[in-house]
Amino acid sequence: MDGNVLAPWRDLSIVWLTLLTMLLLAVPGIALYFAQLYLRRFNRWLRLPLLTAHVWALRIQHGTTRTADRIANVPIALFSARARVSVTTRGVVDFLRGK
Repeated sequence: MDGNVLAPWRDLSIVWLTLLTMLLLAVPGIALYFAQLYLRRFNRWLRLPLLTAHVWALRIQHGTTRTADRIANVPIALFSARARVSVTTRGVVDFLRGK
């Protein structure tokens, strides 16, 4: 068979395969472009609620820390007062005994 007879069909099949390849690559490419575009919009929209949640979490953390410090200060103050009284009493007793 002569190669010139099939040359137009060969050229047509190359063009056809090129068009199909471009179409098959364009669909996922366009889908990825729009997915990225809407993910950016979603991220921009989500910043304010996340910032509000972050502020509330920091407020709760600050309140919890303040309350825990207040609760922990009570036994510390009692222990230091007891130690102060004990040392003062021991000093007074030693002074009265003449040591």
